[in-house]
Amino acid sequence: MELSLSNPIVQSSILPLFLSLLIAGALGFTSAKGARIATLGVAISALITVIVIQGFSFPPKSTSQKLPYLIAAAGMIGLVFDLLKLQGNLWRLAGIILPLATLGWLFGSRLGSTQIDGFIYLAAALLVSLFAYWQFEKSRHRLDSGIQILLYCAGLGAILMIGSSAMLSQSTFGLMAAVGGFLLLNWPKFRFPMGAAMVFPMTTALAALTAQSLFFTKASGVAIAVLIPVLMISYLLPKIPLLKKVSSPAIRAICLTAVGVIPLGASILCAIMLTETSTLGY
Repeated sequence: MELSLSNPIVQSSILPLFLSLLIAGALGFTSAKGARIATLGVAISALITVIVIQGFSFPPKSTSQKLPYLIAAAGMIGLVFDLLKLQGNLWRLAGIILPLATLGWLFGSRLGSTQIDGFIYLAAALLVSLFAYWQFEKSRHRLDSGIQILLYCAGLGAILMIGSSAMLSQSTFGLMAAVGGFLLLNWPKFRFPMGAAMVFPMTTALAALTAQSLFFTKASGVAIAVLIPVLMISYLLPKIPLLKKVSSPAIRAICLTAVGVIPLGASILCAIMLTETSTLGY
């Protein structure tokens, strides 16, 4: 296998994984303030990866060309939140404004001609964002948010691949690898908080990719709906009798992943059953 930047496997796995590891590690191990903003490494890795995969256009002309701008803007806002230790109502307010602004920029010009199914698609993308923002604020000192983002990326990437959208699928797997690199630094020993510098850009990117998947690809909307509960598995874990007393962060991460694999697998199965087969397209 040729290990060059033109190789899709390198672009969507090796590059983002190692960039995230290196940048987050360089930030996190320098000082206490560096540890607080270590998740910025995920945003930087995701930004570089998306540009390598999709290219960069100024000004952006299509919805996919807007993704790097969304990641950069949300990452900067998240960095400010982490540096100033902003939480509570401000975090929840950002969780409403950012997804609305994202979807408005991507699809605002289409609203006049959007049919009922289009508004359902936008509501689904908004739902993904709201679930993520409001939950992840409460799990800054656990791996929960990172695991849930990783699993959602894995599911959406697979659904997009089955739905014949190679570029969006590759971008989504790149986001998954970027988050995975940071999780490797934090497991089995938890080192750096899951800050807004990761949550804001990743959630923004996933809202954008979910909406694009529903509007512009053959990806199954039912499969994506089945995948959304992945973002609620941290609520489900305490309700499972055998798992609710798990206290070790390392074991909790394994249990959370095991629970999340259920809706992840179900969504991929739905995609296989419901998506029309065709050749992968960009």
